Amino acid sequence: MTSTRPVSVKIPERILRLMPSAGNGRSRFIISAVEEKLSRQQPSEWKPVTNRGQRLAALLQRGRLERLPLLDTAGIERELAERRGRFH
Repeated sequence: MTSTRPVSVKIPERILRLMPSAGNGRSRFIISAVEEKLSRQQPSEWKPVTNRGQRLAALLQRGRLERLPLLDTAGIERELAERRGRFH
């Protein structure tokens, strides 16, 4: 079950007139529009600008091979079970 939270936003009148009315799918329309917009966003890549950040980036790059291959959901669950002493 997905929890929801009411939020208040200010919407220009010209846009509000084009949206479904309250009780006729306005919330679904807004949620759908926000989800669509978020799905189009590209994750921003971390680009260090300070000397310290550049050193950390170099450490991360050198340690990358130690972290591969990345775990899938089943692998993460297996790892957590092993750490908790529950073996499959």
